[in-house]
Amino acid sequence: MYLKIATLNNSGNVGKTTLCETLLMPRLEDSVIIRVETINYDGSTDTKVSAKEYDVVMKKIDDVDCTIIDIGSSNIEQFLVQMNEYQGSHDLIDYFIIPVTTQDKQQRDSIATIHTLLDMGVEEDRIKSVYNFAEKDVDIERQYSIFLSDKVCKKIAGKNPAIVYNNNIFNLLHKSGLKYSDVYKDDRDFRSLIRNAASPEERQELSNIRAAKMLMNGFNSDLDIAFSNLNLA
Repeated sequence: MYLKIATLNNSGNVGKTTLCETLLMPRLEDSVIIRVETINYDGSTDTKVSAKEYDVVMKKIDDVDCTIIDIGSSNIEQFLVQMNEYQGSHDLIDYFIIPVTTQDKQQRDSIATIHTLLDMGVEEDRIKSVYNFAEKDVDIERQYSIFLSDKVCKKIAGKNPAIVYNNNIFNLLHKSGLKYSDVYKDDRDFRSLIRNAASPEERQELSNIRAAKMLMNGFNSDLDIAFSNLNLA
């Protein structure tokens, strides 16, 4: 699949990087994430490209067929300035994905982000929204009422919005010292492994991974629906 996606929001802490790693990358075969960031919030040592190196970003998206551009909040303003200066460069990106959270400020920033893209000439059907960190037991329209009060944003969200619900998987992974990607790819027969474990410590470690895997399976079922509702053709 030949596809170029950018995730962005004027606000930080809306889950852009997590959505890239859990929602998009696993469901887009052979996709690569390009991180446009200069402030290392997460403590990782990943190679990052500054928005000021916009020409480098444009070259990198051509390295592979499917690229996901994860634009950090510290670089979003500069990225949009550069995209405007390189006239027509927004057409190199097929879809712009805006994660929206339940906080009032983040919803207002999400609205502003979408209108900025529209003002730059990005068509409505190339802008997608994802309701992130949603609660399953609270009505969606109530949780995202500020965002939905904007008619354009409501139209972009659509009747079958992409929704990613709160899940304990990340707390469990942190507590167990496990990485999402490692557990996601782990398809071992834990029942047999636990039964044949050589020590209580090995059995406990395997049990922790199995619990994380089971919780992740439920989370991924929700992500499958969210991804389908994004309609990334």
